[in-house]
Amino acid sequence: MEQLWLMVWGMVISTLRFLPSAKRHSEVLEILRSVVGPAESQPGCLSCHIYEEDGPDQATVLCGHWRTAAALQEHILSDLYLRVLAACELSNQPPEFCFHHVSKTQGMDLVLKLRGCSGEHPPGGFAASRQISKVVT
Repeated sequence: MEQLWLMVWGMVISTLRFLPSAKRHSEVLEILRSVVGPAESQPGCLSCHIYEEDGPDQATVLCGHWRTAAALQEHILSDLYLRVLAACELSNQPPEFCFHHVSKTQGMDLVLKLRGCSGEHPPGGFAASRQISKVVT
């Protein structure tokens, strides 16, 4: 049954959000930075990034894009992921793990369609959208 589940879903976006204490913040970033490069070199990893939220929580977020659920599962089972779990131990609150299974991805084409634009004149005179579309395609 598990193999069938792996074949049904496409890309997976993983997010891990946690709140390190102010004095452990730099330690957490050091751990996560040591994970990013090696994670991106793992088979099936499309990207891996660290984000820091602006706001009252100032949470740290590790976000990865995986070609398949199987690739994500291999990552989670790897020794590298032990570093991620170690960083989670430095959170003041229980970390939030989210795994988003993506079956379809759209870009500016969705914005243009919903706003009733033909693509010749982007909404709000957004001239850069043509450049963005060229980069994405």
